[in-house]
Amino acid sequence: MTDDTLAGSRLRRLPPIRRARLWRLYAEDGARYLDFWMDKGRSILGAKGTGIGTAAKAAIDMGLTRPFPSVRERRLEKTLLAAYPPYKAARFYVDEGHARVAASLVSSDTTIAVLRPFGEHLGQDSVAQASRIAMPMLPCPSVLSPVVLLFAEEADATKAGGELLAPALLSSAQRALYEFDRFRLTYNETLWRRSDRRLGPYFERKGPYLFPLCAESAYEAFFSAALGGGALLSPLYEEPSLIPGDFDDGELAHLAAALAAAPANSIF
Repeated sequence: MTDDTLAGSRLRRLPPIRRARLWRLYAEDGARYLDFWMDKGRSILGAKGTGIGTAAKAAIDMGLTRPFPSVRERRLEKTLLAAYPPYKAARFYVDEGHARVAASLVSSDTTIAVLRPFGEHLGQDSVAQASRIAMPMLPCPSVLSPVVLLFAEEADATKAGGELLAPALLSSAQRALYEFDRFRLTYNETLWRRSDRRLGPYFERKGPYLFPLCAESAYEAFFSAALGGGALLSPLYEEPSLIPGDFDDGELAHLAAALAAAPANSIF
């Protein structure tokens, strides 16, 4: 079973979702889930940030839904290169598969450094410095965002080429990066530490990232127990969960109780 298949299978255990607002999911049956998955961090700003949807809608209303040349491309590249100083060029793609094919044109054995939001807590800075190509995980819902490759050398970017995308995607990604700069002011250790009391027995925390303390073989039961406790974790063991940008102690207590009540020999 591939990772994508396994992740999809676990996510289908959720009831049909009627609405997502910030870091909470509301199901058709009335259940509510606190989102610790956030699509690997792409929705770290919440379901749609504060203005990402507005930026996308404005571009859609202007008819910018097809792949056209746009000044937005250069603006987004400039913003990305300012955020990731080791890199000198950016190229945009419709999806990750296309991006990886493009990277293979540079070198068949080039490792792509995946740069996560707040990845400095995962030691990714040293990885990025040693990599010719990086793929930043933008803090923007994947349906509204391009996939980006960053290149340490202009020549590599030229070899890889890029794809012409709908300006609407570039607009929403630009807005997301703007919001992310403001989000960092309050999404910090002070907030993250509030989760330790309830979640410390079940996760190792690195900054905002949560790694399950159970064995990989027990993650099936761990994930299901969390759903029963009103929380959506990362559907894959090797992909860490993230602390939501807003939560209350009662929600964490409910999750901790569900994990504690699960059969001990199936998890820990």
